Amino acid sequence: MSLSPGVRRRQQQLARWAKRTPGYRLALEEVLPRVRRNAVLTDLAWRVFAPRHGAGNVDVALLPDRQVSGPDVGRLPVVGVLATGLDDARAEQLLADLADLQRSTGSFRAVLVLDRPVFAAARRHGYVVEHVVPEQEWASGAFGEVPWADYLARRLGSVIDHYQLWHLVRAEVPADGGPVRLDRVDEALLRVLGERLTELEHVRTEPPAAS
Repeated sequence: MSLSPGVRRRQQQLARWAKRTPGYRLALEEVLPRVRRNAVLTDLAWRVFAPRHGAGNVDVALLPDRQVSGPDVGRLPVVGVLATGLDDARAEQLLADLADLQRSTGSFRAVLVLDRPVFAAARRHGYVVEHVVPEQEWASGAFGEVPWADYLARRLGSVIDHYQLWHLVRAEVPADGGPVRLDRVDEALLRVLGERLTELEHVRTEPPAAS
């Protein structure tokens, strides 16, 4: 982002003032290198001066889904939901359950990472879906020799950066073959997340759309 001429002039003035300040050269040549070499001082400086971005402090541009709304909805944490190896029915069940969880908590927005192109079901909930190549299709060799796990990891890294994800949860089919569900700890985390969003007063949940 380019700076305006006025801002640039003020920066230059401050830089000149700092360089004329008594002790500037000592701080630059002696103190700063010692701080950088000292793990304790570096940790202290990081804790005191580094910016913190907790849940609800980052405004992420993401088309709102249909479960949450209001002026503060842009500051709701964005959570990635990874679910691979599902059939269409289980994928759609996951979307419906996730929407219910949003309505009951009002504490997060979701980006889905799926290997099933259930775009129509996602649109009903207003969800963004990042589609990845299924592992079985990848195993055909048509995509090169890179392991599927490495491919998926790179895609997830890109999704995390692009959507500024607060957390990445995983969904899976339990060993008994029952309905797909979120990892139990991940689901509990999403349920208690609202306790940390005390400043987001203008978020409301929306009832399900009529069928």
